[in-house]
Amino acid sequence: MHARFQPLPSQKRSQEAHDTAQALRDRPGEWAHIETLANLNRATNLGYRIRTGMHAAFRPAGAFDATARSVGDGTAELYACYIGATETPTDGDAQAEASHP
Repeated sequence: MHARFQPLPSQKRSQEAHDTAQALRDRPGEWAHIETLANLNRATNLGYRIRTGMHAAFRPAGAFDATARSVGDGTAELYACYIGATETPTDGDAQAEASHP
C-alpha cells in the first residue's frame, strides 16, 4: 500500500442524462426509449430514480414517468416520458379554494 497525494478529480455529471431529459422536455407526453440495461431489476431501479427525481437530470420529482419492459434475452428496455412539473398549491391558494363553495 502507498499514499499518493493529489487533488481530487472533479465530479462529472452525466451530460448524456441531461441531454436525454431535455429531449423529453422538448416533446412532452411522448414516450421514448432511453436505455437498455442488463436486467429488469436495474431498469426498474433507474425508472424509479427518474420518476422520483433522485436522478438530478430528471428533476423536479414527478415531472417524468418511466417504465421498464423485459426483453427475451434477459435485458430490459427503459422508456421515459416528460409529463410536466407538478405544482403544489401555496397556503394562500389552498385557503382561497377552501373559501369557495
